[in-house]
Amino acid sequence: MIRPLTLAVLLFLAAAVLLLSGCSIANTTASEVALQYGGGPFDSRVFVQCVPNGTREVNDVADDHFYYPAGQRDFTFGPDQGLDSAPLTSTTGDAQEISVSGTVKFTVNTDCSEFVDPSGKRWPGGKLQMFHELIAAKYDAAPTDGGESMPNGWKTLLRNYIGAAVDRATDNEALKYGWQDLYTDTAKKAQWEKDVLAQLPAILSTLTQGVDLIQINAVLLQKPGIQPALVSGLTDKQAAELRNQAAEVDKKAAENFPGGLAGYQAYQQQQAINQAIKDGKVQVLPVPQGSPVIVGGK
Repeated sequence: MIRPLTLAVLLFLAAAVLLLSGCSIANTTASEVALQYGGGPFDSRVFVQCVPNGTREVNDVADDHFYYPAGQRDFTFGPDQGLDSAPLTSTTGDAQEISVSGTVKFTVNTDCSEFVDPSGKRWPGGKLQMFHELIAAKYDAAPTDGGESMPNGWKTLLRNYIGAAVDRATDNEALKYGWQDLYTDTAKKAQWEKDVLAQLPAILSTLTQGVDLIQINAVLLQKPGIQPALVSGLTDKQAAELRNQAAEVDKKAAENFPGGLAGYQAYQQQQAINQAIKDGKVQVLPVPQGSPVIVGGK
């Protein structure tokens, strides 16, 4: 027979289990923060609070949580599979199209301090709440459980905001250079990269109502891809330059050679014959002493 006190304890524990099973739980990892929204079945959803990283707490059954990365993340673009975006394209100052690949390192602004945006709207959850409601919620970009991977909507968001901004910045800055400057001159390519980084925050802010909801930390651009015809032309040009350099060396050597140009040409001819014999391309036939030397080809 169960004693009355024991029965009461069991009933209490059972009620507690039922209550907790119907509650929502905020469970942020060390590398994420969350926004908590609540409301009853007949009420609109309202912002409740920001949940800092490394937090676990039980909330009301009707509450929702949206998780965002805390700390630096990457937006990658290029031809490889699995990147956030395909390569971008830009046009140089000499009207050549180039393919642009690289990485933008960024941070979502997780500041939860209450503020008023340029339109006069008050955000009790700070810039993170504004980022969520203005941008991310439209793409279903945030997981609703802690520790989960970012959903596909996150990549779409990155392409439409960071991707669009870096595309415009690379376009603007590429017009200042010829294609060969960016392809072969490391100093000018580095300056192009630096100029793109300088432009990005201002361009991005035009997409976020002038508020720094996404902070750009670094831009890393790879050597641009160019049209095959330009690669072929560059190779031919380099080969011609090497031939001209060799000819100039020969000219200077001939000027200082004993016997002048004729002596230098005779020396070059003898060197060629010696190399041919060494390579086995010609055969020297033995002849009696004092007779002419006969050289026969194989």
